[in-house]
Amino acid sequence: MTRRIATHSKLTEKLLKTAAITLLSTGLLSSPVIAEDLPPPAHFNANNEMLLPLDYREWIQVGANVSPNELNNGKAPFNEMRTIYMDRGAFKHWKETGEFRTGTLLLKEVMSITHYQGMTGTGYGAGEVVAVAGMLKDPIKFADEPGQWGFYRFPKLENSEFFQKTSEQYPTGKCSGCHTAGAQDDMVFTQHYPVLTDAKGTGRVAVPVE
Repeated sequence: MTRRIATHSKLTEKLLKTAAITLLSTGLLSSPVIAEDLPPPAHFNANNEMLLPLDYREWIQVGANVSPNELNNGKAPFNEMRTIYMDRGAFKHWKETGEFRTGTLLLKEVMSITHYQGMTGTGYGAGEVVAVAGMLKDPIKFADEPGQWGFYRFPKLENSEFFQKTSEQYPTGKCSGCHTAGAQDDMVFTQHYPVLTDAKGTGRVAVPVE
């Protein structure tokens, strides 16, 4: 009986090893993909329109800000709330070098502003998402653009729950003027994104502790 159990155990172990080798060879079982292995996420269709990445909420959230009418003489240039995401490969490069790599893509979720009263007091909250906007770093594709960045926008379709899935490049002056005039690092408003300013060239992925 003992010999039979031992033989069965060895057979089971052999079958498991064979199955693992098969999974590895077919690519069904592999080591986790790490940030430096991730290629730039921007893709384009035959019309040279950028496709909206559908996984950006799994990227690094690097900042958020709001510009309400009440703090802008009743009429803010952009009365909205924004959450900014950066692709993981670009964030790894940024925290190691302090530079935006070729292919860096920053996406901004644009939301309406709501007012609320809660346990924390009266304040501003995010309403519905109305658009996603992006800026892409590419010295070849945007060789003649300020900072070698291109800008895109994916608005919510009228009377629909869906968003535009592709975007043409915005005209040079549509977005780049403000970025050229006021952005702190390479046309990016890092002064408003503490995650980026803290991580710049430091390797930090969390707040520093003693």
